[in-house]
Amino acid sequence: MTPARLDVPSLVVGIAVLVLGALLLLDRLDVLQLRLCVIVPAFLAASGAILLAWGLDSRETTEASTA
Repeated sequence: MTPARLDVPSLVVGIAVLVLGALLLLDRLDVLQLRLCVIVPAFLAASGAILLAWGLDSRETTEASTA
């Protein structure tokens, strides 16, 4: 039996959703005063991290299947 491989893209998506959710919750509770100029770059950075993780993971699986 082979050990389970870590699913990096799913991990990155989970962390990104958790961080963005925490930011929005803190804003809603008036702990932070977030504006659109902070929220939009945070969403774009999370999207970029997700795309990067997916791209790196697909490259690794492609290299592993050709080896």
